[in-house]
Amino acid sequence: MQQTLEVTSPEEYKSKVPKYEDRLSEELVIALVGPIASGSTATADLIQDLLGSEFDYKVFRYKLSDVIKQDAEKVDIDIGEQISFANRIDKHQTAGDGLRKRFGNGYLASRIVSAIAKNRNDNDGFQQPGDGGAKKIAKQKRWVHIIDSIKHPEELKILKQTYGDVFWLFGVFAPLQVRKERLKDQSVSEVDATNIINRDYSENEQHGQKVKDVFHQSDFFIRNDSQSKERLERDIQRFLEVMFGSPQRTPTKDESSMYSAYAEACRSACLSRQVGAAVVDETGNLIGLGRNDVPKTNGGLYEANEPNAPTTDSRCYAWKNGQCHNDARKDKLYQDIFAQLKSNNLLKENSSEAGVIEAVKSTDVKSLIEYSRAVHAEMDAIISIARTNKPGLLGATLYCTTYPCHSCARHIVASGITKVFFIEPYPKSLAQDLHSDSIDSSESSDKVKFLQYMGVAPKNILKLFRVEKGRKENGKIEPFDKKNSKPVVRVSLDDYTMHEELEVARLEQDNDG
Repeated sequence: MQQTLEVTSPEEYKSKVPKYEDRLSEELVIALVGPIASGSTATADLIQDLLGSEFDYKVFRYKLSDVIKQDAEKVDIDIGEQISFANRIDKHQTAGDGLRKRFGNGYLASRIVSAIAKNRNDNDGFQQPGDGGAKKIAKQKRWVHIIDSIKHPEELKILKQTYGDVFWLFGVFAPLQVRKERLKDQSVSEVDATNIINRDYSENEQHGQKVKDVFHQSDFFIRNDSQSKERLERDIQRFLEVMFGSPQRTPTKDESSMYSAYAEACRSACLSRQVGAAVVDETGNLIGLGRNDVPKTNGGLYEANEPNAPTTDSRCYAWKNGQCHNDARKDKLYQDIFAQLKSNNLLKENSSEAGVIEAVKSTDVKSLIEYSRAVHAEMDAIISIARTNKPGLLGATLYCTTYPCHSCARHIVASGITKVFFIEPYPKSLAQDLHSDSIDSSESSDKVKFLQYMGVAPKNILKLFRVEKGRKENGKIEPFDKKNSKPVVRVSLDDYTMHEELEVARLEQDNDG
């Protein structure tokens, strides 16, 4: 397998030194991730059709399920022709887990990288300078490699490390009930459907499937819950045009609002995770922002530009021992539980403190969030509206980078907010269990809707929508030619040492002239 791409010496460019722009790749690597029965394969099919027919790309397809089927015998599993759809899925899941356990959690992604490298070698992906000693260099190719679909964070890590900014992750989702119905259409029972979905989303084993931990890292989020593929095709078409810099494409209201929440999250100094929230009224006007951080006297939260900072900054990193006080309180609680059990003679003679505490940590006690000093982002956003006496909270929509905890959920319901969009899951949240009477995940529900965000990931908003040059040519909008358009984000086919050599060669060429 070709591990690294080394380039030829400056002498090769003496007669005609290439411009840096000419060495920017147009190649793309696109992976999909989605809970089972979300329609990742249908989405991959449409991406392939659109990039091939409208953007003039040569398409290569890769399926992790094919790799699993090919390598299953390495973990003593015979997938073969299974009797039922459910049985086939179970065999693939078990074989995939076994391969990750034996060869490493990134094994399946490494196999895909190997296949991509082979395709490049087999399809004239390199040019030979022909001087005998020089090594081959990458050719400019309008290629896309589509990977259907990844299930583990380590697989994502390997693909991102290998392909950098030419790699894009499409997250495909559909509501739980829609996915169950799709499995039932494949003659899967209710019990089997539930087991398959739960196993796919987040297995307990470290080497198991963990779609939950991959999905929220997507670059694009696609809702695929319609029986018709027209809406799905329209959404994918828009995402592709955004990737290629269509001058007609700008952020949607949802994308702008979630970006506001994302930007606010970056201001948080919480030691656990950064969370941001934004509230918009019924007409789409931004009326409140919030982040998870420590409250201060006279209202609001501590922030970086406090007067006389850092002495007056009392966020957790700068207060007392610079520790997470929620964790510290829980550690004390674990010790107190052990002490009480021991003092009441409720432990076996050979029970150790470490063993008991580890057992307690396996319960929901570890999920307690009661002792945090921080105001949560959703609460901060709601309070900021009350503090500034702004109207519009009734019927408003809240955008949050993370699914609300159960404490925030009840405040959201009580505030009159009618819709919530989120990106990252929050397994500790009991919001749906405790407030199923007033919260639902269905778009058609008359309850407060908690919905997965759809759109361009907020981390990509500036990268994809920021126009460095104007949108017009000779006073009119610049035409968007899909077949000749180039991706907005491109990387060099060469490394930085080659860039240095090119500049030296160009300088020598200029001096010779």
